[in-house]
Amino acid sequence: MRAFAGLVVGAALFASPAFAAEGPFTEAQVKKGLSEYNTHCRTCHAKEGKGALGPALVGDQFKSHFGGQTAADVRTWIHDFMPQTAPKSLKDEQLDPLLAYILSLNGYTPGSTEFSAETGKSLTIEGK
Repeated sequence: MRAFAGLVVGAALFASPAFAAEGPFTEAQVKKGLSEYNTHCRTCHAKEGKGALGPALVGDQFKSHFGGQTAADVRTWIHDFMPQTAPKSLKDEQLDPLLAYILSLNGYTPGSTEFSAETGKSLTIEGK
């Protein structure tokens, strides 16, 4: 009986963190998102979103700016204002993987659902 209880508790502990931080995006989108990031964002936001000319896209700065908003809201903001030299130029096929990559930098893990403007409504960014 004790062994069974240990298995149940162990399984719950193992499953909880992955489920809690699972994002509405796939691993394939993260990989494509890295390429899009390097093409459209890295010049200003630096490697891995650490921030340079533009603000950091990871950690407290990201959470402070976008905390409480959905991933779909972040997607809209990026579309409307980025890149600064060509706002509204990024297409869905660029934005969706880009958001997947940025979310992965912020600790969300890939899942089985592809990121889109619609699925992004299901994820609220944690605040600072």
